Amino acid sequence: MSCWYSNFLPQQYQLGTQPSRATKRLQTGQSVTLDFDKNSVVTLDYGREVAGYPYFEISNVKGPVQIEVKYTEQFDGLNHVWADGPYYFTNGLSNSFRVETFNITKPGKLESYFVQGGQRWQSIKVLTKGHITLTEVGFVPTIDHINPDNLPSTFSCSNPTYNEIWKLGANAVAAACFDANSQPSTWEVTEEGAYIRGQKPGPGVHGMDWTDYTMTFSSKIIRGGTGWSVSQPISGTGLVLLLVSNLPEETTFVNTNKTLTPRNSIVVASGWGFVNQTTLDSQLVGSFPISIDIKEGIWYKISTTLLSGSQLSIDIDGATVLNISLTDYGVSALSAGGWGFGPYQDQSALVKDVTVHASNGTLLYENDMLSSSILSEYGVRQNTEALCMDGAKRDRLVWLGDFFHTSKILTSSTSRWDYVRGTLDYLLSTQLSNGLVSIAPQMGYNTSSLKEVLYSYYGLNDYQILGVLSFTGYVQRSGDLTWARGVWSSIQKQISWILGEIDSNTQLVSFGGFLGDAKGTAISAALVQALNEAAVVADALVDTKSAQSYRDTATEISKAINELLWNNELGIYVRSTSSNTSFGVVDIAFAISSGVASDERAASSLVRLADLKLTPGYKDISTTDAASADISPNTNGFLLAAAMEVNDTAIAKYLLDSLWTAMTNDEYSTGASWEYVAQDLSPGLSLFTSQSHPWGGAPTYVLTEHVAGISAATPGHKTWIVQPAILGFDLNWATASVKTQYGQLSVKWELGNKVLTVKVTAPRGTSGNLQLPSGLQIKDVQINGYQSPPGTIIPLQSGSSIVKIQLT
Repeated sequence: MSCWYSNFLPQQYQLGTQPSRATKRLQTGQSVTLDFDKNSVVTLDYGREVAGYPYFEISNVKGPVQIEVKYTEQFDGLNHVWADGPYYFTNGLSNSFRVETFNITKPGKLESYFVQGGQRWQSIKVLTKGHITLTEVGFVPTIDHINPDNLPSTFSCSNPTYNEIWKLGANAVAAACFDANSQPSTWEVTEEGAYIRGQKPGPGVHGMDWTDYTMTFSSKIIRGGTGWSVSQPISGTGLVLLLVSNLPEETTFVNTNKTLTPRNSIVVASGWGFVNQTTLDSQLVGSFPISIDIKEGIWYKISTTLLSGSQLSIDIDGATVLNISLTDYGVSALSAGGWGFGPYQDQSALVKDVTVHASNGTLLYENDMLSSSILSEYGVRQNTEALCMDGAKRDRLVWLGDFFHTSKILTSSTSRWDYVRGTLDYLLSTQLSNGLVSIAPQMGYNTSSLKEVLYSYYGLNDYQILGVLSFTGYVQRSGDLTWARGVWSSIQKQISWILGEIDSNTQLVSFGGFLGDAKGTAISAALVQALNEAAVVADALVDTKSAQSYRDTATEISKAINELLWNNELGIYVRSTSSNTSFGVVDIAFAISSGVASDERAASSLVRLADLKLTPGYKDISTTDAASADISPNTNGFLLAAAMEVNDTAIAKYLLDSLWTAMTNDEYSTGASWEYVAQDLSPGLSLFTSQSHPWGGAPTYVLTEHVAGISAATPGHKTWIVQPAILGFDLNWATASVKTQYGQLSVKWELGNKVLTVKVTAPRGTSGNLQLPSGLQIKDVQINGYQSPPGTIIPLQSGSSIVKIQLT
């Protein structure tokens, strides 16, 4: 297998009769032969998270030979029939399945039609008699092919583990963010209709509030079956249906699951799909044999009627083949929703001539499915914007609140400011007239149509606050004021909606959400932080009226938090006015990072973290059962930054040494940050866990901004602060560089023999201060060889400055 630098190639391999951890390094030009009778499986290890189109260079075939290919982030996924999938949460412009089968008939290059969103491991298994010789296997990238050791913004230090931890966030954003037009449509529009290969049914934007209708379409099965859904919201679950062909031997793969999808049957499921995947619960209603011999390559007219959310009937070419009550099978009545199309794994079909009639016969919808406009309508249009997903393989949605960490990681590593702008522009394009922004819009739709149907995607109201913080955090670090000015009115409208939700009696935020309870510490303090940061942006945009208004409101909310939510007896900020003895990680974190907590109250709150401490990191809430808790790098990331802001290096060090070090263990590592971590240091949601999830990558910016010590005092680092964490991490040196609009700003500090040396290289036209920890006992200070008054704050200018501090 040869090396081609622009593709993702496996680093190691292992041959055998079952998946086994790859230990043999692939050499340039090496080929691998798989044989049904001997060495039928090759396991490939890419070393870290990769994504793109799977391809296979085949030099020799004795067959034809069918091969089964599996993809997974964790090695153990290769031992499961569905690998670490399927992922029916969203179409995501990628393969919904983590297993696909190919029939190899001749040498040459074979490329999968679908993108695989993210994986480290891959296995290829020969299923039928014969053999094939592979000369190259890999992925054509659909993401940036980065070298984490050579990025525009960098960090390294004397602790190699911390260097790997810093890379976790950089690799996560590289895998979860991508360029415009890099994720092609998963449908193919042809002269015969929409050619749809096996995937999550893509629900259209019409009929989201419709019930009691008949949806009719024509379909020609190419392989295996044709699939569709009804009563299907764009976000959520509905009724998923599958018509299975007579499964002729010449087109049917030998690994086809004929128990789940028996020939000449209709398979019905309620929920996300036909099989469960951890939190994506599905209820298989059953496989119902039909009397018609369903042939491949023949057009059939299929009508589906669902009445009262329960009475399901299906006609094929006018003959009723299924008529059941879903309640007889334990399925609760389904709510309103539209329809979509998508066959099952390894299946493919053509779809055309879709109509929908009301129960009284009125025609509600008609589409011949011959125009490319259907791609946007059914949410499978190629991405037209540079975007960041919540995760590489799963949750391939643009989550508003989760972007809080992502935007900061980007500015501290890959410096892809266009990804931040593209994502925030996409989110703001969903803004309603009242100011609300969709919290998780899907790729593939026209966002103007999403506004009309995605009511459920405007929940989790605290994500509006985190969205504002994503904006302010980006502007502070980038200084991208031209872009900020263009979206400022939209951000202000969003802030106005949030301010309208402040309870007039308590001056606390009236809604609850992901972060915590209504009238609680976390959400109200997060708003204080958002308002104060928005005021800084307003200052930069010379909007002095807004700046003062935001600061005044932040002061009022801060006062209310301290008066109503501080429990003096417990020495902690509590969850809410209605839960005045429990507390959590985010309550502590945002009370500190927002500036709501005084130094004394911050210190007291951090002491109470002992009540939340687990083997790695901290559980979210004091009332959570410790025995069953998974640890969230997202919420612990808020805490990591807050602890460093008050120089509590002991807590920060514990988090780095336990929670984030677990992600570098090669048994599970993808080189990227995870969604959750279990207490045994494995991924926290088993195979479902997203192991390339930027919301878990906070150390990437925290190490840069607090351990190396580079931060922006004013937007864009026009003025900056270098405040390195010299003490508390057992480090001898640390260095970082950040790309700014003025050029590279870099710092390196070294400590030895009672001498601290700090070298700062700053772009022309900028200036800042070197701020030293108060715990240092300073005897003498020299700047570029010249004596300077000793002190903990040392003014510096642009250019290169070498500061030597003699310690007592």
